[in-house]
Amino acid sequence: MLKKNLATVFCLLLLVFMPTFAEPVVGGNYCFRLTHPDLLTGAASSAGGAFFSAIPASIAVNPSLTASEQRIVLNLGYTVLFEPVENLSMGGAGQIALLVPSRWGVFTGVVEGVFCDVGKLNLKNSIGLRAGFSKDINEKLYAGVALNGGARWADDTQWSLGFNLGFMYKWGDLAFLRDVRIGGAVTNLGKPYENGFPAIGSPRVGLAGTMFTVADDRVSCGFSLDVCAPQFMNVVLDAGLQIELADVVVVKTAWQFDMRDTLDKNYNLIPSVGITVRFGINTKGNQFMAEKGWQQSEVITSAAWQKLYGTTHAVSAAAAINLGLKDTAAPEIILWGEN
Repeated sequence: MLKKNLATVFCLLLLVFMPTFAEPVVGGNYCFRLTHPDLLTGAASSAGGAFFSAIPASIAVNPSLTASEQRIVLNLGYTVLFEPVENLSMGGAGQIALLVPSRWGVFTGVVEGVFCDVGKLNLKNSIGLRAGFSKDINEKLYAGVALNGGARWADDTQWSLGFNLGFMYKWGDLAFLRDVRIGGAVTNLGKPYENGFPAIGSPRVGLAGTMFTVADDRVSCGFSLDVCAPQFMNVVLDAGLQIELADVVVVKTAWQFDMRDTLDKNYNLIPSVGITVRFGINTKGNQFMAEKGWQQSEVITSAAWQKLYGTTHAVSAAAAINLGLKDTAAPEIILWGEN
């Protein structure tokens, strides 16, 4: 009886893990980053990037990164993928995301799609859903969990289902670095697509912080560095550098080294470049927005470019609205007998 049970368990595990031994899809571990410019230039940072600018879709990297968000966030992103050859080849990837904070924690939902058969990026067509929950354990420690699933149609229809676990710790100052954060996550625990992507059980650890500030703190430079081991069969290094100007403009660049892709001579060594611009909007004349406390809100626009495998280019743009303003004032405590 024991042997029969062990054989059954072995067969079930084989059905789940067999896709991971298939011929890897070029860019398969990269495809989720194609849906948004901040993911393209964010260096897949599990610590939230150089200046901790997590977006809802960051739950794909580390589901804890959204834990400190206080405002409802609606985010839209789209990327055009093209290869400028004689017969122009084009594809696309995009997402829509909603983040809602509550007294229990922060809830996040993302719908994403990738439709790409351009050059070496034979990702075919897929639609995915992500749902995450994150919470600040204390002022320094965040934790989160996310579920993800999707359907992909290539020669046949495939499906995937998995979950992510993550944390982030705010270390503080370290030597000459400021606002140092340490993040870690294990992603895609579950069933991948039949082609073995995204790679299951991928542990990731990262470090991020500010290196220096000048001009009365109006110009800052920060970095992020992550190491990932997809399936414990590969090593991926992500590095990012960002410059922030007057808390309004952020210029970004990110670079990734994938050992497996490089050994297979699928080089992707050109860094991505991008820019993010924040600006406020005022809707004092709108009664509905006034009742919700959203008279003043923040709009964030982003754009990015990267040359991918071969001669494939990715041009990405996004816009997000953060409803209301961040609460930066400490709570006022009134004791009995005080006016």
